[in-house]
Amino acid sequence: MGTPSGCQTLAWALLGLLSLQKADPNAAHSGRVCSTWGDAHYKTFDGDIFRFPGRCNYVFSAHCGAAYEDFNIQLRRGLAGSRPTITHIVLKTQGLVLEVSNGSVLINGQREELPYSRAGFLVERGSDYTKVNVRLMLTFMWNGEDSALLELDPKYANQTCGLCGDFNGLRAINEFYAHNARLTPLQFGNLQKLDGPTEQCQDPLPAPADNCTDRDGICHRTLLGAAFAQCSQLVDAGAYVAACAQDLCRCPSCPCATFAEYSRQCAHAGGQPQSWRGPDFCRTVLDDITNTGCLPVDQCPCAHSGRTYAPGASFSTHCSSCTCFGGLWQCQDLPCPGTCSVQGGSHISTYDEKLYDLHGDCSYVLSKRCMDNSLTVLAELRKCGLTDNENCLKAVTLSMSGGDTTIRIQANGGVLMNSIYTQLPVSAANITMFRPSTFFILVQTGLGLQMEVQLVPLMQVVLRLDPTHRGQMCGLCGNFNQNQADDLRALSGVVEGTAAAFANTWKTQAACPNVKNIFEDPCSLSVENENYAQHWCSLLTSAAGAFSPCHSIVNPAPFHANCLFDTCNCEKSEDCLCAALSSYARACAAKGVLLSGWRAGVCAKYMSSCPKSQVYTYVVDRCQPTCRGLSQADVTCAVTFVPVDGCTCPHGTFMDDAGTCVSAEACPCYFRGSVVAPGEVLHDNGMVW
Repeated sequence: MGTPSGCQTLAWALLGLLSLQKADPNAAHSGRVCSTWGDAHYKTFDGDIFRFPGRCNYVFSAHCGAAYEDFNIQLRRGLAGSRPTITHIVLKTQGLVLEVSNGSVLINGQREELPYSRAGFLVERGSDYTKVNVRLMLTFMWNGEDSALLELDPKYANQTCGLCGDFNGLRAINEFYAHNARLTPLQFGNLQKLDGPTEQCQDPLPAPADNCTDRDGICHRTLLGAAFAQCSQLVDAGAYVAACAQDLCRCPSCPCATFAEYSRQCAHAGGQPQSWRGPDFCRTVLDDITNTGCLPVDQCPCAHSGRTYAPGASFSTHCSSCTCFGGLWQCQDLPCPGTCSVQGGSHISTYDEKLYDLHGDCSYVLSKRCMDNSLTVLAELRKCGLTDNENCLKAVTLSMSGGDTTIRIQANGGVLMNSIYTQLPVSAANITMFRPSTFFILVQTGLGLQMEVQLVPLMQVVLRLDPTHRGQMCGLCGNFNQNQADDLRALSGVVEGTAAAFANTWKTQAACPNVKNIFEDPCSLSVENENYAQHWCSLLTSAAGAFSPCHSIVNPAPFHANCLFDTCNCEKSEDCLCAALSSYARACAAKGVLLSGWRAGVCAKYMSSCPKSQVYTYVVDRCQPTCRGLSQADVTCAVTFVPVDGCTCPHGTFMDDAGTCVSAEACPCYFRGSVVAPGEVLHDNGMVW
């Protein structure tokens, strides 16, 4: 797109930065802001400005010297064509890992739409920058190209490390000294390198001293000119003139980036830089949202999911409500339900979205309220194949009110209520249980828990928990406190380092064997199995496949990994393959993306195995129409749930008590508990029905 538009520049330089401003001038400016821009220039919290041309992964700033690291920000620089840019950013905080690269945002490995809001953690995208705000900690902004800015809470003074320095308020003290020797910027920068596990990135080599001068006076004339007249008393222009002169030697277009950085620093310090761009000098382009030219900041629109929103417009998700204000989304957290699942018999996703594998052979506490026995869910995981790491979910047991009501659902579809085999649907004071399709059983409790049990092709379970239970849960599903870091909290209260040690504390039968950590890749044991799994599981990640409409909403990578493991590992590989594919389809449905056609060519046998008179459908989003529902209110129709697939009655037909789909004319009637056959006349107190 070229350099930012006037509207975008104002939004980045004024609105975004003035949102941090405390006073005029901003007393916090000089000691709390670190930035990088242009041709690898850096400004530390303490005010040192230096150039470091490294293109490895570096710690930009991190919380150091404490028992617990509150934050860690890393970045990597590179070139986009011939333009310097920031190619990759990683921010770790509060048990979350944010990655920004190639225009996409990943949070804990999953692609997320912006704005993303979660318990004091907000990521939003303005018209030309991405902003991360962690309440009472930091604000980080990136313009999508060469410039990034970090502002820290003053409580972290003298507790940071990285390219931004130690935040001790003293220039060149500590940062540029090691073992009583002065470090060059190159030496200092190289010390901040953080290679990946298999990476060996080469340090930049010392270069001959450049004789860079502002020979035409453009740096001095611009930075000390009328456009920045209010800035010179707030931000020393000398270092920026020197940076601009360096730019003239190496990157003819880069002085514009230095001018823009000085403008941002001035705005943050409380100044009001004037327009310094012109048609022939660091020219701008049009606003890329509305394409209508430049606008006042308060009239800038916002963008979300390909749509443009006018200032004041709002949208809501399950977990947040966002309003457009001057090109920025302002979001408010809403109570959000938690979801925990057991997929493929061994893959568990907690309420806080931590993923781990458990190859168990026992009954485990899947989830329960820690302080009482009002709500408990047990999962029975058993070995079911030829290897130690092939496991199946055999049963799920729901216990409420201290055991007064117990529901046990078995993998064969059998349902026991208080140890008595029960036919569905069931509706009691505290529970509604029914089959939305032949593939699923849905249990809705009055205690804020909905349990979705999949039976075909194999047993899987999803728990959906009301936010009123937040922070009060324990078990394999974690504690639902929006912090993944403590999800492996054992029964003793200790946070375990491995899933195996954690799971062993939640066994309900002491005689069961302890779980062991298993790292073996089953696909490495058989080339034939690996080829089969690679071929069919690739449907999940195919850019032109049936699952592709969901790729931008739900990251398919963890589902693909589970698919490969299960398909290679299972004795009945097709069942495990199709269960993995259905898990991704279900996750997409939970986000509002309803997929169809994905069974074509694979998993089709389940479509043709419907009971007589029923048909398969990809989307079942309401209760099963029944003959009873024609005569009396059907409580199952008041239950809302994530759409599922499976066999149901064809449109216009109704299920009778025998499970057969019939026309309305063939349905019996129901009167005071009695069944009245079609055409039969009923006499009651002198009245004829």
